[in-house]
Amino acid sequence: MKEYVFFFTLFICAMTDIVSFRIKNQILAASAVFLLIHESCAGAERAQATPLISALVVFIILIPFYLIGFLGAGDVKLLMISAMYTGLTELCGILTVTVASSALIVSVISIVRKTPLSKTEYPFAFALFLGALPRWTGLG
Repeated sequence: MKEYVFFFTLFICAMTDIVSFRIKNQILAASAVFLLIHESCAGAERAQATPLISALVVFIILIPFYLIGFLGAGDVKLLMISAMYTGLTELCGILTVTVASSALIVSVISIVRKTPLSKTEYPFAFALFLGALPRWTGLG
């Protein structure tokens, strides 16, 4: 059940990011609340803290990227939610595929819009969704 909610969250965020270049806080908050309730029902007290620690580690690592304008606030929050669901080790694998899909998306958008690569905005949530697909399909 947890996996389905994670991929549904990524899908909804990807679609809203494509349309408006925004990731809705309500979607992320609802997903985080679901996960924390799910972990609470699992019973293990240690398991309840693990998603929050993962989110905190990702926040600490990514806050400089937000401050220099490399990532948006929604992107940081979405990566924090992803870390909560997958853990830090699996998130690294997902990000490897995400970087490749980001490069492809930015290249295509840059060519279509005839803008320099450095000025090209793209929906990071969609790239993250593509990065998580191998995990969903069992290929990763």
